[in-house]
Amino acid sequence: NISHVSKNDILRYRLWEELQGNGYKSLYSNRYIPKEKIFSGEIDIEHIIPQAVLFDDSFANKTLEYRDINLQKGKMTAYDYVLNTFGENELEEFKKRVINLENYKNKPISRAKAAKLLTPGDMIPEDFVNRDLTCSQYIAKKSKEILEEYVQIVVPTSGAITARLREDWQLV
Repeated sequence: NISHVSKNDILRYRLWEELQGNGYKSLYSNRYIPKEKIFSGEIDIEHIIPQAVLFDDSFANKTLEYRDINLQKGKMTAYDYVLNTFGENELEEFKKRVINLENYKNKPISRAKAAKLLTPGDMIPEDFVNRDLTCSQYIAKKSKEILEEYVQIVVPTSGAITARLREDWQLV
């Protein structure tokens, strides 16, 4: 019953369908998500490994979770959140849920998503962000130099502006 379906709505529905093998229950809290709540403010699209840590906004790094759980999780990885909040026993149950979803026949989660779900925070390389930023800065600088050979004025912008333009022009 959505009059204008957005990209975000489709993403929410795809993430909800991924939970079919778990009885449409969220992965961290194992709480049932009824179809009627997918588009409500109660349910968030959650980054399995926080973007602040990995800069990964891909489908493989997203799942649905209740907003209160997402807020509690903060900048922890999914693995660390379940361990720190629910303990060792629930962590083992979480691992079983992830493995079952990866092997589910109808709509399995990807191997990459399963790996992210099972990655503790201390296994993420600390130099990843700095190395990635250095590479991006170098590419941006070289791109500007090349463009300046063809046009008089090149004005670099922030990534946020570029992302907004991509979205506005439907290039996402």
